[in-house]
Amino acid sequence: MKIFRQIFFALFVAVMLFIVPSAHAENSANDQKIEEAQKLFNQNDYNGAIKVLDETIELNPNNVRAWYARGTIYLILNQNERAIQDFNKAIEIDPNNANSYCNRGYAYYALKQNDRAIQDFNKAIEINPNDFQSYCNRGYVYDELGQHERAIQDFDKAIELNPNFVNAYYNRGLAYAFLEKYDSAIQNFDKVIEFDSNYAPVYYNRGLAYFLLNQYDRALQDFTKATELDPQLAAAYYNRGVTYQQLGDKEKAQADFAKAKELGYGG
Repeated sequence: MKIFRQIFFALFVAVMLFIVPSAHAENSANDQKIEEAQKLFNQNDYNGAIKVLDETIELNPNNVRAWYARGTIYLILNQNERAIQDFNKAIEIDPNNANSYCNRGYAYYALKQNDRAIQDFNKAIEINPNDFQSYCNRGYVYDELGQHERAIQDFDKAIELNPNFVNAYYNRGLAYAFLEKYDSAIQNFDKVIEFDSNYAPVYYNRGLAYFLLNQYDRALQDFTKATELDPQLAAAYYNRGVTYQQLGDKEKAQADFAKAKELGYGG
């Protein structure tokens, strides 16, 4: 039997809102430009939004909202160096806005500069102790670094601040899974499913946890649900095949291994 792959999908929280509140007053012309860029952003016309924000910054180089908004779009486009430059400028203009540090931390994380990412999340939390997203982001980086207990502390805090923040439950479930505390992982994945019953990876991960607790029937149900929600999730077919092997159903196991291979999973 092939080694069972313990793949735990990770979910990094989304960037903060496009428009950052600012204490810096802008004139009405700039406000109109920001609103125009916001509409284009909402229509997924990122290049159009960037063009409008370029014009806004040219009109008023101290418009913190424009720098922040353009940085956020660059972040979404995975242009992380450009995003950092814009967040640097936003922070220069307004050094007391937690959102700019939070998103710059996200960009540093994407560039695998974890120390800088943590520093920015620390600063965001210092400015706004109720910034549940920065707690969750910092926790995620700690988890990536193998500091799972510290990660769980941050996810706990994020949930304390916002009991409906589904990402924190999901990531806390992953952290417990890495610590091989599968019952606790399952409790968190259950909570995620309460919020969103159509997210395939959470069923996949809960299936892994059930498998590792030798609860093969439940694992089978979750892997099946994951394939129903995401027919391209090759690992779910593979690990369902492993589960069928454990249950003595070689024919179904081989069918799932074949499907996983068809989808590009090496096994």
